[in-house]
Amino acid sequence: MKWLSKVEIMRIPVIGWDMYLAGDIPVERGTARSAVKAMHRCQEVLKAKVSVIIFPEGTRSASGEMLPFKDGAFRLAIDAGVPILPLVVSGTSTALRKHDWRVGRVNAVVKVLDPIETTGLTHKDIRRLRDRVRAVIEAERGGKSDKAIPVPARPET
Repeated sequence: MKWLSKVEIMRIPVIGWDMYLAGDIPVERGTARSAVKAMHRCQEVLKAKVSVIIFPEGTRSASGEMLPFKDGAFRLAIDAGVPILPLVVSGTSTALRKHDWRVGRVNAVVKVLDPIETTGLTHKDIRRLRDRVRAVIEAERGGKSDKAIPVPARPET
C-alpha cells in the first residue's frame, strides 16, 4: 500500500524519509498542479493492484473531530473502479501533534470496515458515495473525537 501525504510530512527526519523511499505519494496542499500529479500517480498505483491510503479530510482537526470529506478519494475510486475500504482510526491525536515534529507514544486502534463498492458509479455519484462513506465511519466512531488511548507505563526493571 502507498500513502497519499502532504509533502511536509515527507520532510520529517526518518518518518518522512522512509515514506519517500517506500514510494508514497506526496502532494503540495493548495497547489492544483501537484494535486493532479498526485492523483495520476494514485491511478498508476491502483492499476498495479496496490492500495492507496487517503485521508479524505485533507488534514486533521486540532480537536479530533472529523472534518468534511473532500471528493478526490471518491473520484479516484470511481475512475479506477475499485472499492473503498473505510478505516476508523482512533487514539492517534498525540502520535504526531499538529504543528509539532515530535512523535508521542500512543496506543492506536484501526478498525477495518466492510468494503463499499464503486462498480457502476459515475462522477454524478461522487457526493453520494462520499457522504455514505463518511456516515459509515461516523456511525462506527459513535460521534466520538479522536482522544488519546492511554498507554500503560512499562514496569520498572
